[in-house]
Formats: sequence, C-alpha cells, structure tokens
Amino acid sequence: MKRSCNFAVLALLLCPLNLLAAELTGRVSLLGLISDTPDDLQVNRDSLSANQQSLRLMLQDVTPNNEWSIHLRSNRLQTKGFALENNSPSDLFRYRELAGDAFAHDGDHHQARVRFEIDRLHYQHRFANGSLSIGRQPVDWGSGRFWQPLNVFGAFAPADLDTDFKAGIDSLIYDWYPTTFSSLSAVYAVAPRGEIRFGNSAALYYRLPAGERSELALLAGEVVDNRVVGASFESEWSGIGWRVEAIHYDQPDRRTDGLFWIAGLDYQFDNGTLLNLEWHQNALGSPDETGLEAIADSFLVQSGLQQQLGRQALGLGLSDDLTPLLRGSYTLLLSPLRDADNQRHLSSLHQFTLLYSLSDESDLLLSALLTAGRGLDSSGHPHSEFGHIPNSLTLRWRLYF
Repeated sequence: MKRSCNFAVLALLLCPLNLLAAELTGRVSLLGLISDTPDDLQVNRDSLSANQQSLRLMLQDVTPNNEWSIHLRSNRLQTKGFALENNSPSDLFRYRELAGDAFAHDGDHHQARVRFEIDRLHYQHRFANGSLSIGRQPVDWGSGRFWQPLNVFGAFAPADLDTDFKAGIDSLIYDWYPTTFSSLSAVYAVAPRGEIRFGNSAALYYRLPAGERSELALLAGEVVDNRVVGASFESEWSGIGWRVEAIHYDQPDRRTDGLFWIAGLDYQFDNGTLLNLEWHQNALGSPDETGLEAIADSFLVQSGLQQQLGRQALGLGLSDDLTPLLRGSYTLLLSPLRDADNQRHLSSLHQFTLLYSLSDESDLLLSALLTAGRGLDSSGHPHSEFGHIPNSLTLRWRLYF
C-alpha cells in the first residue's frame, strides 16, 4: 500500500497542477445483500449474506486547457457463503494494481476484507479540437442498454446496481473532434506487468452523424490479442428509437472466432414509462448446455470481457417515475438452451428496483433479483445462463458530498 501511495503522489507532482484549487468530493455507499442458497450449491447454510461499505474520494482540478483527477476507493466487504471475487475486466489493462488489503480473513464460509485502491489517476491536456490524456481512466463505448458489444475494455453486467463509476484502465487516449458532432478516439492500453498471455491493447473508435437523427460508430483494434472490428447505428422513427451494434472477434484460435450483435428498440409511453427491448446474438456463446462448461472456462468469460454464456438472449426493461421522489424499474432477461436430448430449456432473470431520493445528494435503493432455470451440474458448471444465480434482496444507501 505504501508503494501505491508514493506512486500517486509522484504522479501528481510531475503534472502542472494547482493543488490548492483542486476540488475534493466523495461518495459513501452502504450495501447489504441477502440471498437464498440454490439446491445445487453445496454450502452448509440456508442463506447467503453480504454487507459492504465503500468510500470514494475524488480530487480533481479543471482549467481551460488542463484537467487532472484522482479517485481513491476504500472498501470493506464481509460475506457468508460467498467467495470473494477479485477479478474484473479492468485488471487486464492495469500495469500494476495500486491497491492493498489492510485486513483480510478467509474462512470456510466467512470472508472479510478491507481494501484500498487507486481507481483513477489521469491527466488531460486539451487542444483546439482535441485532447490527450494519460493515466488510469475509464473507457466506455457502445449503445446497448443491457450488453454493449463495442465496450471492448469491459462493461457493466445488465444486473449491476453500482454503475456510477466505471473502473479506470492504464492507458493513453487521444480524442479528436473534426466537427461539432463527430469524434475519433484512439486508445493504447498497457497489459499487466509480467503478463505473457497477451500484449498491450489498442483500438480506434469513430463516431459521426448520419443524417439529422442518426449516428454511426466504427471500431477497430486489437484487444488482449483479439483482433476486433465493429460498428453501431442508432436512429429514430415515429417516436421509436432503434439501434444495431455488432463486433467480430478474430481470436488467436480461429475455431473460436465469432460475431456478437444486438438489435434494440426504445419507446416512451404517454404516461412517461420507458420501454427498452433488445435481442442479443453472440456466436462466442454456446448453443446448447453441453458446451457451457468450455465457454465458462474460456479466457474471455473468466476475465469478464464476455458476460454471456449462451448464444441468444432477450432483454426487456421498464422504468418510470412513480412519484417525484420514487423511481421504479424492472429488468427481464431470457435465454434459451438445448439439452443433450435437443429439448429447449429457458432460463430467466427478473430484477425489480425502487430508488428513493432522500435529497439532492442522497438516495436509498431496494432491489430484488429472481432467477429461474437449470442450475449447476455435478462438477459445479452452469446448466443455463441464469439458473445458477441465487435469488437476492439488496438494500443500498448512497451519499455524495
């Protein structure tokens, strides 16, 4: 942890920064989760539980030509029956962790950890029609509402509740704005120190208008040794927004090459309810249950860059302001798979969420996650897309200051 702090201080001193003018803000989040135990998950408890307290301190300074930012995140996590998961897609693009555990305990069915991490640390210089930034910073591309094929450096899962801040990756980013409504982003992201499975990653992302109400985006690059080429198109017709987004993976093993595409619609009813509907087709996923084991053990899935196990999925979302202070939302995900007898089985995920605004800087969230489908096999591998995910109830309080 000491080396991480020294690295952060040194990086800030090397930049032309005015620390006295910097603005310090933060976020506190308290989260509790209770989950049932699936019949095929072998733990000696009737329920699983977790509680988490996190603090994010954000220090930044913005001038007409320069900007810098540093986010220090501390997190206390305690679980019963859950295994602590440390892997995330951002780990593939961080030269070193810049993190440390102040406390860690691992028991048979109880784990606890207090962790500190520098999640963002970057400096940006702006030009007349562009900018250059270096350091640990987020990259967020794509137009999908549930999955985003063009988000090649990692994306939030459709059921994630904490999506305020995307994790930063160690990268050099050049943004060029040839016109008011178009942009070209070039990203060079470094691999972890000592990594031998793949090299550094690079990608180009170009967005431009295609008519008055349409936008086209193009992507090309090489990410963790996968050559990727993709595009998206968004438009509107008679009050209905629609989009198509696709990417092709050219992997080191050509037998695993494939196309991942989505097609979606958005519509807002007269009463204010917003409907999102999206179909996902991922050739990298498995068309049947027998292939799930190999997919679940693949590098893209293990690293979090590929979230889908199956080949097809349907996503539906509804959201509405129930009162001026209370917002409700519902997410439904469906995925079909065939078994060894060629019989089709459907797994589903339902998420009901209520978000109540306590003030301009604070809110309270209650979310229920319900899944259905075939669970785990005798080896602990999933039999379906969602059936192995435990049902859960989550309560979160969040405060910005």
